[in-house]
Amino acid sequence: MEIKKVLILVLFFGFYACSDAPKNENLDTTTSGEITVTCDESLKPIIEAEQMVFEELHPNAKINMVYLSEFDAIQWMLKDSARLAIVTRELNESELEVLKSQKISRARYHKIGYDAIAFILHPENTDTSFSLAQIKGLLNGQITDWKQVSPSSMLGKIQVVFDHPKSGSIRYLEDSVLRGEPIGKNCFALQDNPAVLDYVQKNKNAIGIIGVSWISDLDDNQAKFFLQNIKVAEVEPILMRVAGITNKPIQGNIALKQYPYWRNIKVVSREMRSGLGTGFASFMESEPGQKVILKGGLVPQRSSIRTVQLK
Repeated sequence: MEIKKVLILVLFFGFYACSDAPKNENLDTTTSGEITVTCDESLKPIIEAEQMVFEELHPNAKINMVYLSEFDAIQWMLKDSARLAIVTRELNESELEVLKSQKISRARYHKIGYDAIAFILHPENTDTSFSLAQIKGLLNGQITDWKQVSPSSMLGKIQVVFDHPKSGSIRYLEDSVLRGEPIGKNCFALQDNPAVLDYVQKNKNAIGIIGVSWISDLDDNQAKFFLQNIKVAEVEPILMRVAGITNKPIQGNIALKQYPYWRNIKVVSREMRSGLGTGFASFMESEPGQKVILKGGLVPQRSSIRTVQLK
């Protein structure tokens, strides 16, 4: 009997000590807990939809999503202020070294789909088709007047506007189009994609550079509003033009790489175990998450596609 009492006391005090011990705030699981995730603001509409569906399916999961420029989204993740960064590129060597200095041997990537960069115009602009050479000239400042695009144009000096000084969209164009050339003085940044859309609606001479997810979901009221007030430019295709389809940043053209300015959407993770970050990234890779991307007018990493015209 005495031995039994001793065992009960040991168990009691052991339980009490455990319950009074400091709690590990990082004990999230793949479907529960709370984490911070950063995302390139150009991807906001599609990632908002992914988050909404994920949290509805997993009510014990809370993702604090922060929308930033691509550069800042990655920096937050590197500094351990965010578990994941959702962007359109992989980390460079210097960024990987930061993780290694924190005893993280490598970054983990989850490929979830493809989007594109769209060029948008004032609704009264009649010059809605550009060659690859013209796009480069607009970006490096060699083309600064609408008469250089079309001699009959009644418009004046061209203003090229993008979303942020540390934008992933302009970084992509600098890498893939300018290839080391400086960006032209006729190009300038605002603060986000909605600001670009608003500016183009009000300025006839402007060309806006945005992430296509802001205008790709034709069932979304916000996207419908934007499309009623701007035009989406057509760009010379890389491959042969497909009969009956304009070369705009629509699902079919992005999936076939017909539209030249397509990008990967990637989740960069610093998570070294199967926590909520892994759960959210895996959801976006899964069939339900891929359907969210498809419905949003972008191209999922795997699945069928549809062709929707952006008028």
